[in-house]
Amino acid sequence: MMTPAKAFDQYIDLCGQFGAPGASPLLQEINGLGRSMLAEAAKAYRPDPAEIDTLRPDAMFATDYGINLMRVGMPVDPAATFRCGVPNLGSLLAIVANDSFHPTEALLRNMPEGLTVCSLNKVPAGLQHVASQVMRETLEGGGVAEALNAAFLADGVFIHAAAGVKVDKVIQIVNISAPTVPMLSLRRVVIVAEEGASLRVLLCDHSQTAATPHLNSQLVSVRVAENAAVELYDIEEDTPATNRHWTLDARQQSHSSLTVNSTCLHGGLSANRYNINVEGDYAETSLSGLAICGGEQTAANTVTLTHSGKHCTSRQLFKNALFDNSRGGFGGKIIVRPGAMFTDAEQTNRNLLADDNARMTAAPQLEIYCDEVKCSHGATTGQLDERALFYMQTRGIPAAEARTMLTQAFMVDVIDNISFEVLRQRIHVLVEKRLTGAAASCDTCATACHTS
Repeated sequence: MMTPAKAFDQYIDLCGQFGAPGASPLLQEINGLGRSMLAEAAKAYRPDPAEIDTLRPDAMFATDYGINLMRVGMPVDPAATFRCGVPNLGSLLAIVANDSFHPTEALLRNMPEGLTVCSLNKVPAGLQHVASQVMRETLEGGGVAEALNAAFLADGVFIHAAAGVKVDKVIQIVNISAPTVPMLSLRRVVIVAEEGASLRVLLCDHSQTAATPHLNSQLVSVRVAENAAVELYDIEEDTPATNRHWTLDARQQSHSSLTVNSTCLHGGLSANRYNINVEGDYAETSLSGLAICGGEQTAANTVTLTHSGKHCTSRQLFKNALFDNSRGGFGGKIIVRPGAMFTDAEQTNRNLLADDNARMTAAPQLEIYCDEVKCSHGATTGQLDERALFYMQTRGIPAAEARTMLTQAFMVDVIDNISFEVLRQRIHVLVEKRLTGAAASCDTCATACHTS
């Protein structure tokens, strides 16, 4: 049996055979750091015993996927052939096709002053030190998955709001997976809101080749300066052949606000990791997510939220509805550092097992090293209320429809955490379609990507 460290040998070997894939000096610098750290990170890697086996990094990255080191492009121009189909969304839209960034004409034409959305290969000279610092911080604070992502990263997205800039339109990044052969796509998003700035970002994952095995490794770094606000929304609508290893690294300063909301509707194996450090005082953090899993699908969220500042508030709410033979996982940890007095933190995980073979693993945790704090955590797993089902059926509602309605009601408070009204309404529709058995397609997602 392959040891955990050996699972990454194929990537360590590739580092010696191929040069850095990044086109710019900035990315080549990050490639070099990742490659220098990869072997040691692999040796130091220790699997988390509480983690679902199939979602461990050594299991997800052990498959012999191809990497687009020769930078072969898609046969079509995705920026010209995909469009947003949500009425009144009015987003600033960009496409990441497999692992290459493509801005749309609408993005380039409508980008407001003080906002930068571009490829990591084309970061303006005056902002390269910002992008470099953020990526270095994430790499140095991460592990083997972060080192691997950096070592082979060829492109990515850089989003920067200058001090005081309030961006009204949502910035929408549509990730399109369309490999013709088994592939590992390395994706990177860097989001920086300077002092007093505010912005909203929507990340959408889609697969277009249903039968081709594919692994998306995406690393999202968010920096929220003093008095700044960032809202980050993430939607996953992939195929069963597509797996996802997704990591958020976020840091907040004083009087800042960070809202993160994720929706997992379709996919294969999905491992989502949230590492949030609240470094300043009087900061607010809201983290929520839902997953609807069926068939052999597996999805898990792992959260480490660290409070270092005083008078900070955080709220976590994750819900899962599991059908058929699917599996779900939640590992949540709140850490309150010494000196982080008057922290108010809540962590909640609720799970619904709709079939006998569905399985859920939950492990909420608190680590408190400070007095005068208010912290709570809890997890529950159960089934639909049979009395409610019976009551609805006595009122003429068919059993299947009653189950769908109750499951929707179970998810509603997670969806209502979305302050962006158009997206919130659309997520309600997507959840209903998912529960009624509608197939995953671009027509039913929040981006409605269409080919011309």
